[in-house]
Amino acid sequence: MEEEFNYTNPLNLVVAMLIITIGVFGVICNASIVYIYLKENSEKTAFNLICFCRAISNVIILTIIFVVTFFPKTLLGHSPYPPVVESWIINIANTLYLGNEYQIVLVALNRCCALFFPMKYSKIFSILHTTIVLVAIYVYRIGKKIIEWIPQSNKGCHALYSTKNLAWSYDDREQCDFVDDALDIIFYTFIAMSILNTTTFVKILHFYRKRNANQDKETKKRMRKNTIHFLQTMLQDSLYLIDLTFTFRLSSWSDHRVWRYVSGTLIWELLHSTDGFVMVMFNERLSFLKKTIQNSSTIPVIAGPKTLRRGTISASTIPSTK
Repeated sequence: MEEEFNYTNPLNLVVAMLIITIGVFGVICNASIVYIYLKENSEKTAFNLICFCRAISNVIILTIIFVVTFFPKTLLGHSPYPPVVESWIINIANTLYLGNEYQIVLVALNRCCALFFPMKYSKIFSILHTTIVLVAIYVYRIGKKIIEWIPQSNKGCHALYSTKNLAWSYDDREQCDFVDDALDIIFYTFIAMSILNTTTFVKILHFYRKRNANQDKETKKRMRKNTIHFLQTMLQDSLYLIDLTFTFRLSSWSDHRVWRYVSGTLIWELLHSTDGFVMVMFNERLSFLKKTIQNSSTIPVIAGPKTLRRGTISASTIPSTK
């Protein structure tokens, strides 16, 4: 008798419980960031706007992929949706994932600008400018995915989650010729991110090596805040490096279904859940690090020859084949 891969299979049952637990935890963390951004006027900064968009992407991915698609299919042994619907759900998630990859470069540029051009930062990275860039990123990614996938869908070629392998994959039939530019995007975004982050790190290192008693208090506060943002960015970027390492390197180590789940599904879900948790951990209104962050929460955000306006900037940030 052929084995059924549903709740009667011990591994499927364990995986289903992990999927729903990690997924719900991640949705709560990311939704908290979304709520705080919408509720608190002091959160309305370009840096936090990128965080806000990233959190929304995480919520959508965790919800439509893991909670409402992978979880029921793992338990039932079959999808509650037609193949074409399941395929488009997976592709929507992939599109948002790659959109987050572009944001990695955007946030690295944001930090670099904040350190090298503090007096012009609020004009360069205004809410309007940042919104335009973010909208352009997602419009481009969504439009590109639609153009690529409509022909494949018309041929009956789909991307589907396997209850046996516990991971999704492209249809490998001969008539299916999928084009995936994820590797190219990841390669170029990694190079750009590395250059910008290295430049930012050198600037921070130089400041702390050269600082002296003559430096004004506001400069020290601003640098401390920027350092916190930079550390958070590095931590979140490392999540993507781990995910990509498993997806493109370590996944080939074994064809065992446990390893396929770990490298193809678990790491992906943990990425988006942990990403939200990191943002919560660094957010001054949600975090147990609140006291540490509050010590440097008031910094100059707009400066001119005669006036100085201060504002509270939260350390919540983003910056994310799938």
